[in-house]
Amino acid sequence: MVSKYRYRWLLNKLRYQFQELEECNPELIMEYSKATGAKILHQLNDYPKCPQLTRDLNKLTYHKLVRCNRSFLYDLDGFMVMPRLTNVYMLTPLSASANTWVDR
Repeated sequence: MVSKYRYRWLLNKLRYQFQELEECNPELIMEYSKATGAKILHQLNDYPKCPQLTRDLNKLTYHKLVRCNRSFLYDLDGFMVMPRLTNVYMLTPLSASANTWVDR
């Protein structure tokens, strides 16, 4: 899939289905892989990883269409699940008014 359509898919996902996206969300990674044909890296006792999803979200952050906040993973009781950071992405006001975004 061409990068422009991958970026559009991510922006539409943020606009219409979620208020924010966690980079390590397994459902998001599987859905992104099915939609774009991206490869998934599976590791034992860990979340699946998709390097292409990470690159696309970083590119959207670089162009200020998405804002990135770092967060730790907690369970419902408030205890830390893993001592590692995850990134949470939210739309910026600039991307809310834009229809499409073309790769530069």
